[in-house]
Amino acid sequence: MHQHLIPLGVRVRGALDQTLTHVTRGLHRAWDDRADETGVDEAVTKMLWLAVGIGVAVAATAFFVDVFEGARANVPDPVAPMP
Repeated sequence: MHQHLIPLGVRVRGALDQTLTHVTRGLHRAWDDRADETGVDEAVTKMLWLAVGIGVAVAATAFFVDVFEGARANVPDPVAPMP
């Protein structure tokens, strides 16, 4: 390797190490802050998500019932053959 590029490579490697260390520390801090739920009541949030889930389930059920009824309307009634 050229002797002028070695110091440049060392500086780039050092900068990358510092950046990765900073990012890693930030991620660990964010994870720890998220894991700390002292005094946080999530009951309202859970109830809202439950309501959204029930709404989606009702809408999906209505859609499938509508599709089923449409398909049933397109099937002709069975008729006995003439003797």
